[in-house]
Amino acid sequence: MRAQSFGQFQYPTPPFGTSESGFAEEVAANDAVARLDYLEDIYRDWNNGGVASGGAAERISAEFERIRRELGDLPGVVASPARLRTMLRHLTKTLHPGVLNDCFYQAATAVCRKRAKALGRPVPLYNMCLNCPNARRSAVHLPRLTTARDQALTVLDMPKKEREALPRLQVIALTDYATELGELIQSITTDDIKEGVGSE
Repeated sequence: MRAQSFGQFQYPTPPFGTSESGFAEEVAANDAVARLDYLEDIYRDWNNGGVASGGAAERISAEFERIRRELGDLPGVVASPARLRTMLRHLTKTLHPGVLNDCFYQAATAVCRKRAKALGRPVPLYNMCLNCPNARRSAVHLPRLTTARDQALTVLDMPKKEREALPRLQVIALTDYATELGELIQSITTDDIKEGVGSE
């Protein structure tokens, strides 16, 4: 798996001699390559039977299925890696890799676009991405979902006196958050969610 995949994209320092005027183009080009690498990896995970969940899982699985059919792939086998990248490239225009889920942005259904109007532009809102119709999560997000849930549970599992010192609304928010994350973890670790399964 590529070093830049499944994480925050690392923008390289421009090589010596590169003009400042070309730096933005270099960053954009590297970003596009990193997104395509990431897409190839999540396609391969799906093609190998990996499970995905979230509002966008069914839509992206259908697109992956179309690509696999046109390529003549079999589950677990990619017939033409170079052609695969060509066929995945259009998805890089909407993909925004994330920590707890990926976003395949569509303005018409984006929760951030509907609720974040004060700044005049869409921005992620706390927990909104988790339930957005544009969200997709798979096994790559599992470690970070687990860490986030465990951090919330650590606070809730404090000794009674310390926990009672917390604001009541904070305890309620953390309880709901841990419960929601637990459900999201279950959605990508069981066979009950069929939307993102590569082998059908």
